[in-house]
Amino acid sequence: MKTDRTAEQRTGDAKISIVVPVYNTQDWLCRCIDSILSGTYQNFELLLIDDGSTDDSPAIADAYAEKDARVRVLHLPNGGVSAARNRGIEAATGDYIGFVDSDDWTEPTYLEYLLAPFRNDPDLSISICGWYIHRNNQVYPGTDRGVGKLAPEDAIREALDISHGFHGYLWNKLFRADLFRAGPKLRLDPDLHICEDLLLCVKAFASGATAYDGGEPLYHYNWRPSSALRTMDDRRMSEYVARERIASLLSDRPSLYRAAELAHVKAALNLLAEAKQRKDRDTARALKSRIDARLGLLLRAKDIARFERIKLPVRRAFPVWSLRVFRGMRDGGKV
Repeated sequence: MKTDRTAEQRTGDAKISIVVPVYNTQDWLCRCIDSILSGTYQNFELLLIDDGSTDDSPAIADAYAEKDARVRVLHLPNGGVSAARNRGIEAATGDYIGFVDSDDWTEPTYLEYLLAPFRNDPDLSISICGWYIHRNNQVYPGTDRGVGKLAPEDAIREALDISHGFHGYLWNKLFRADLFRAGPKLRLDPDLHICEDLLLCVKAFASGATAYDGGEPLYHYNWRPSSALRTMDDRRMSEYVARERIASLLSDRPSLYRAAELAHVKAALNLLAEAKQRKDRDTARALKSRIDARLGLLLRAKDIARFERIKLPVRRAFPVWSLRVFRGMRDGGKV
């Protein structure tokens, strides 16, 4: 994707817009904001999008805006994280746009590191870093295996790879703002609550966006049991609507379509294990149907790794046990 950005705009003089949706995170918000404000890269605007919070988050955000001109606060009625992020995208004035969640925090070099690959590559669309997961008072690596420059199709594969790739998260990426301003405009779907960010990333790559995955872990993801990803409900199940849309988007690219369906089935297997543990028979039945409808295609696909094709039926037959075993293998024994 060719850009007309000047060399000056691709260097340290470029302005970054950081969009932070805020909803009832008073206990973590100061840590988040302070980590951004104290970073090594200082030419940014921080857009705090208050999504109808009912705690002290709005007052905290307003207090920061009064002290620092780089901080802007927008107060919205509650519409969900996607609507808040979309509003932040529309309000952004920077050359690049990044996203941070209000209960997470960043390393001092986070913005500087993400901006660096754009300096020497005028065609680059998205820059990516690694992350840490903070869970139950322990720290785990998210991913730190950076793979360098990626063409659009390779970037789609990495985003879809839920075991090793850089995933579809927004908070480990910096986007060239033109991606959101050119038509058709990229936006998040407010009706989706899980994987809406992955859908947006796949749309960007499918339109020709290139990526650079540096891999250095500079983002801290705060795992919370009460978050949307931890709750088994209709919002959680909307993940599969998003995954079906991703597969449909890639339906004219057979190999990528199969990669999307593999990611779909692996995510459904994870949720099946949870449903089994909770003795939620209705959800388990629905997930089995979803998995079985796709399993034959994947087991016959020669472009799916042999290990994956062996693993899928094992996971289908023994969802709880196999999830524990395979996650333990992946995490070096940490289950």
